[in-house]
Amino acid sequence: MERSPRALLGPRAWGPIVRAVLSGVREVVRGREHLPATSPHGGRLGLPADFLVAADGRVLAVKYGEHAYDR
Repeated sequence: MERSPRALLGPRAWGPIVRAVLSGVREVVRGREHLPATSPHGGRLGLPADFLVAADGRVLAVKYGEHAYDR
């Protein structure tokens, strides 16, 4: 939803980032995945956001993340 270089500084984000990188490298080496795009849609520093949407389409709640692993 937003971009922030500070998103990667949250210590809770470091473990998941390292696991994701190692997992991605393993899958690329095995030939199961391709390398990621060099310039992804929306940029590289996106922050997460969660939305609770009612059955009729109304947005009931919104939470914008402050760091990369903010869930």
